[in-house]
Amino acid sequence: MKSYKNANDPQRSFVSAYVEKHSQKNHFFNHVKEIINWTEIDKALKKVYKIGLKERGAKAYSPLLLFKMHLISIWYDISDAQTEAMVNDSLSAMKFCNLKIEDDIPGHSTLSRFKRELTDQKAYKNIIETVDIQLSKHQVKIVKGQAKVDARLIST
Repeated sequence: MKSYKNANDPQRSFVSAYVEKHSQKNHFFNHVKEIINWTEIDKALKKVYKIGLKERGAKAYSPLLLFKMHLISIWYDISDAQTEAMVNDSLSAMKFCNLKIEDDIPGHSTLSRFKRELTDQKAYKNIIETVDIQLSKHQVKIVKGQAKVDARLIST
């Protein structure tokens, strides 16, 4: 089976240790990354998002990467273009998406097509609800911040 771009590449760059050190300070992404069962989300995404699995053609981005970027856009209430820029600029966002600093970041049009595909397959709402349920089980609610720059975790 064909693999995705940037997926499970064990090779670390010389800056990986520095990225790890500096991205540890973002407790929001670190906490969310720990409490969500990403394997369950990944399986649900792969059932409906088949793009990039054919042997021919260029490798596609993994649906889990695209979904994590979409979550960032929801949580920070930003556009796909702003999400692309944020993941390009933020070490914490890169790490949350399992990207290395030298990886290519999916563009805003890729994010839009991904979201449209999930919606067309009638899977979008269920997968978002799965994330919300998992957060609720840990008594966590994500609150969109003021001025579209802050998202925080609060215990309920």
